[in-house]
Amino acid sequence: MSIRTGRNLGAKGGLLAVALAVAAALAPTPASADGALAVGVPADVSKDGFAYGRNVNSPTEQAARERALQLCRTAKDSSDAARNLCTVVMSFHRQCVSVAMDPAAGTPGVGWAVAPTREAAEQQALSNCIATAGPARQQYCVKSDSACDGQ
Repeated sequence: MSIRTGRNLGAKGGLLAVALAVAAALAPTPASADGALAVGVPADVSKDGFAYGRNVNSPTEQAARERALQLCRTAKDSSDAARNLCTVVMSFHRQCVSVAMDPAAGTPGVGWAVAPTREAAEQQALSNCIATAGPARQQYCVKSDSACDGQ
């Protein structure tokens, strides 16, 4: 009888191991994290500025999108006009996000990007800032913020 009990426990133990493995695979982890970027860009950035919110390492895409949007809508040093226009422009998984801007008040330069590496995201964000800064302000674009998801 003890041998039969041992077999039954072995089968149950195997099922338990499979169930635990499936649960572990489905559980949110930093490696399966999600990120999002929300921005608010008025027609006249020189006058009204811009707002942004970014989030990384959220357990789901929806959570990342909601948090990025909330951060954008409550961004300090942003105008009401910019915050009211906040919308999620990108969601991502295991990538990096960067924002670049011309830090001088009353200037239009702003850019953002999502890319596989921090360096690539920062370079693309700077390029996008330069494209919007105008010829006299291109050299003033600087990285404002960057972060990577799932790391």
